[in-house]
Amino acid sequence: MLAKPSVTVKDSVEIQQQLTDVQSQLDSETAERKILANETEKVAVEIAFRVELVAGRRSGLSQIWSAFRESGDVLADSIYWMILAIVAILPWGILAIPVVWLLLRLWHRLRRRRQPPAQTA
Repeated sequence: MLAKPSVTVKDSVEIQQQLTDVQSQLDSETAERKILANETEKVAVEIAFRVELVAGRRSGLSQIWSAFRESGDVLADSIYWMILAIVAILPWGILAIPVVWLLLRLWHRLRRRRQPPAQTA
């Protein structure tokens, strides 16, 4: 089109504008593709295989050994929950102790005021 001598400056400017628009769209698509490619490269997949022995019938001793092996996990879980409970209760205990102490002092003070003075004979 540009090789034709009948092309005006206006046509040339319009062609240049269209080329610029197409190039900017290409650049935008290329940048988006790079972003998406970068995100998919960061996806982590963790696969864990656990082999369980399937026997027709397990003996009593194997069940006992299995219980000993699993007892460590049970103990660890129990300690985990105990720590969570302590951490959850501790701040409330710190707040509750002074409040309870003040309430007891007020109650004792009110009780002393309600009691009539002891009369001596």
